[in-house]
Amino acid sequence: MASSIERRRGKAAYRRAAAASVHKPVNSVAPAITGAEQVGEVLTVTNGTWTNTPSFARQWLRDGAAIDGETATTYTLVEADEGAVISVRVDADNDGFRASAMSNETGAIAAAA
Repeated sequence: MASSIERRRGKAAYRRAAAASVHKPVNSVAPAITGAEQVGEVLTVTNGTWTNTPSFARQWLRDGAAIDGETATTYTLVEADEGAVISVRVDADNDGFRASAMSNETGAIAAAA
């Protein structure tokens, strides 16, 4: 038979899980990158569609590695991107509950015209 302490711990865990399901952002439509895949052009990312009205942070990635300082909704392709694949991780936060989603990947970035 469970002790009263075990029952209280179980109830607390249940309440935390229930709160997370109400507040945790859930992604239903992935973030999407659009734009010309060529050095010098600008790419734009959407945040995607999420439940629970979260706030967002983004990180642009080159071949899966973070591009330092690139966290806006737009990114201008530079020479270092030539031949690389670009993607974005979107982090959603709602009252301390966090989730992430990845955008589509671009094709290999072409040289400047």
